[in-house]
Amino acid sequence: MPNSVGGISVATNQLANTALLNLNRNQQTLGKLVSQLSSGLRVVTAADDPSGLAIAVNLNNQAAGFDTANLNVQDATNAANVADGALSTITSILQRIRSLAIEAANTITSPTDRSALQDEVTQLLQEVNQISSVTNFNGQALLNGSHAGFQPATAAAATITSNASIGTFNTFIAGGGSSALVVNTVLTTNNQAIVDGTIQLQVAQLNSTQQGIVVSFYTTATASYSQLATVYTLGPGFGGQAGASFAIDGVTVNFNASAGTVDVGDTSFIKVTQYVSVNSNPNGPAFQFQAGANEGATIQVGLVSVSTSALRISNVNVATIQLVNGIASTAGAVLGAQDAIGQIDQAVTQVNGARAALGAVISRLQNAANNNNIASVNLTASASDITDLNVGQATADYNKEQILIQIGTTVLAQSNTNAQTVLGLFR
Repeated sequence: MPNSVGGISVATNQLANTALLNLNRNQQTLGKLVSQLSSGLRVVTAADDPSGLAIAVNLNNQAAGFDTANLNVQDATNAANVADGALSTITSILQRIRSLAIEAANTITSPTDRSALQDEVTQLLQEVNQISSVTNFNGQALLNGSHAGFQPATAAAATITSNASIGTFNTFIAGGGSSALVVNTVLTTNNQAIVDGTIQLQVAQLNSTQQGIVVSFYTTATASYSQLATVYTLGPGFGGQAGASFAIDGVTVNFNASAGTVDVGDTSFIKVTQYVSVNSNPNGPAFQFQAGANEGATIQVGLVSVSTSALRISNVNVATIQLVNGIASTAGAVLGAQDAIGQIDQAVTQVNGARAALGAVISRLQNAANNNNIASVNLTASASDITDLNVGQATADYNKEQILIQIGTTVLAQSNTNAQTVLGLFR
């Protein structure tokens, strides 16, 4: 064989080349292990695991999105708590106004006392407006209606809040008879013209033998008191034995006409609440919170206005003094106080509804936060399984490669001396 003596190559040191090849491979592997051990990652560059890196990046993006969404949820929860605290204060104010109205509804209360009561009512109503206008979170108004969003319409209603029981049971009343002074109420077909107020029916002694129904109406919005000019006489001869009716403020009231002398002074009250149209103002959209990591994962929260005008209590008046038949009377103040009780009740109901809606939203936000936390942890764990280094295994491989490099270096040195043995043939 040319260029060889006794199987020993002179032109090519094959043993050295083989040793060098393996040494280079071991050095490359050791370098990769050093990079992995120093970073703690199995996938340091895209070349380490192209598909795994792509999957891990997407998983980490999702996890980071859920973490950021949790910050949004926390902000939303804090804003809702601020609004709920303000609504709680307003509820306390309304309860105080209601107590003042109950005190003013007592006929023994003097006009001077009612005036003092009204002074406090006025200040409390101003505070309700103040809370409604200034309550905000991070500069965003919460309770002035600017973020009410869609709110459904509220139908008009006429609710019998107190119904006197007369001494005569009228068997001619439909449904098996009745001893109630007010049988029922019926709203007109077009009830959008109905306004807030209170209807009062009172049995009065018209003369020595005749009783009648005196009908009064108090209009909440204008704090005005009026009586129907017609006084409805009672007894079997009026309106038939079944009863009679009258209409006021779009409400037809059917009453029991069989009341007698023993019923004089009996009084019934009907609280009338007006129609409230739907709120779909595009310039006042509901708050929208990005509560998830993906497009469209939002929660909308509409916060209604709780100003006195929105609650329809801005003109609550427990000290109305008006002329009845040319004579100053406190009847308007008493009925105004009665109306204030009913009007405050509906305002409390409205505020309670807003608080209940907020409570439901807070509960939903808490669940969203829990879901975000779980998703973030699981996604991070999935990405970790792909990219994180098994340190124990890598350490063992690192020690192995160090030994192989040391051995490879020694073998390479020895293989380089093999060619020197050829010179011995020339001696």
